[in-house]
Amino acid sequence: MKRTDYKSYFKNVILPVFVYGAFTGLLVGTAVYFFKWVAEWLTEQSAEIYHYAQTHWYIAVAVIAAVSVLALIAYFLQKWAPETSGGGIPRAEGVLRGLLTFRWLRTGIAVIVNSWISFFAGLPLGSEGPSVLLGTAIGGGTCKLPLSHNSWDRYIMTGGACAGFAVATSAPVTGILFALEEAHKRFTPMIFLMAMSSVLFGVTASNLWTMALGAHALPMGALFKVTLANFGMQDIWVPLILGVAVAALAIGYNHLVFWIGKFYDTRLKKVPQWARLLIVFVLTAAIGLLAFGEFDGTDALFGGGGLIVRLSDSANFSWKIIFVLLVIRFFMIAFSTGSGATGGVFIPMLSIGALLGALLGNAFVAMGMDGELFSTVVILTMSAFMGATTRAPLTALVFMLESTWNFSNLFYVAITVFLSYFLCEIFKVEPLYDVLLERMTDKQNHGKKPEILRLVYTVRSGAFAVGKAVRDVLWPANTKVSEIVVGETAQMDDDGEKKMQVGDTLTIITQSFDRAATERELEDILGKQSLEE
Repeated sequence: MKRTDYKSYFKNVILPVFVYGAFTGLLVGTAVYFFKWVAEWLTEQSAEIYHYAQTHWYIAVAVIAAVSVLALIAYFLQKWAPETSGGGIPRAEGVLRGLLTFRWLRTGIAVIVNSWISFFAGLPLGSEGPSVLLGTAIGGGTCKLPLSHNSWDRYIMTGGACAGFAVATSAPVTGILFALEEAHKRFTPMIFLMAMSSVLFGVTASNLWTMALGAHALPMGALFKVTLANFGMQDIWVPLILGVAVAALAIGYNHLVFWIGKFYDTRLKKVPQWARLLIVFVLTAAIGLLAFGEFDGTDALFGGGGLIVRLSDSANFSWKIIFVLLVIRFFMIAFSTGSGATGGVFIPMLSIGALLGALLGNAFVAMGMDGELFSTVVILTMSAFMGATTRAPLTALVFMLESTWNFSNLFYVAITVFLSYFLCEIFKVEPLYDVLLERMTDKQNHGKKPEILRLVYTVRSGAFAVGKAVRDVLWPANTKVSEIVVGETAQMDDDGEKKMQVGDTLTIITQSFDRAATERELEDILGKQSLEE
């Protein structure tokens, strides 16, 4: 690379990535920290109310009435900001890929309030998904600041989303991987650098707030503080069985989510949204008010982070209670998401895997497995279930390491994750977030017909694309650069490595639901010009 190229690369890539990433990360780290702090406080207060209401019938009646009111408030907030309906991660992914549109300020405000409503009502949804969407919204606001080029918007929002995930889960490396393996499903230096910059500054801001608040702060460190025993080669049969069992449950769960979404959109199409939310909220409250024998309904509610830690000790739950909780959470999480309630499914999804692990752990101990390995089985199954349902095996592996801070069982985690992922691949199971995202895009584009466009653009002086490789640019959704003409020489660029320079002519093929919006986005990238088709 020539000296002038280094100067241009530093000015047009390195410096903007660092500045935008740092600023966005600091904002997201602060906002998500306090969002999560309030969410955990609301969850604790809700659990206390449910426990008290379990033995006082008049309080139970008041709880049912209260959650009904909360459902109606949530409905009106969703009317104001429809972007907050459903899971936060698939919504954020749709925005980052250019498939979905959203209003950043309205979405940011509504996702905070509506998530707190869901948590206080006890819905089995987590704060991680809303944190990702909140980070995306804050990134959308950062894009509006002076000196920010429109073509940087999705990069900055990607950084915000990654920082939100990292702060919510205390897993910075997983947050960076989220951009590559999940959000964009591809690796480019610009995406990686933006994600890293935002995550580092976001986690730094979160840690500084923890230090400043002292005893009142959220705890730092691993998300799941559990003690894990180490597997040996004589225990190799355990991850092999776990991989098969996890694949079976993941296939069933993803199909259930798809079926429930289709059921809501077809059979219950005429049921108003407020009624859907009301049913889920009241059903959640009814479960939380149940308490008999060893069963406590609150164990089936909320995100499930505390439940995962408790499951790691085999003495906390009998296998019968674990089975009941698995069935309830398996269906309630899917129904809550399908209803459009605001909240995430990341930690709730992990709780399903942990419940399966605890159930199998009891069986393995009865078959002769060392009882000290019980907690390890729970965490292995949890991680593998995440990797199988989302089809993000690397993210699952790294998240297990960061969330437990245990590296001794990496080989066995890899076996479990690989086997479950491999079986899901054989059965062609759609990734969970892709299923949810497809439902969201269908709703946004309902009644519209896509148009296939073949456009010819020339790279203008001062354009965002100058000096950048084709693969480094976040083009409009469903867009491919089919040919680049440099001078009089036409070139194919299937690997996206070709760097664009002033005067290059690009032939672009795109599928668009809004031609005008797509053309504006392409002009932001390549510069103003007259189009020839």
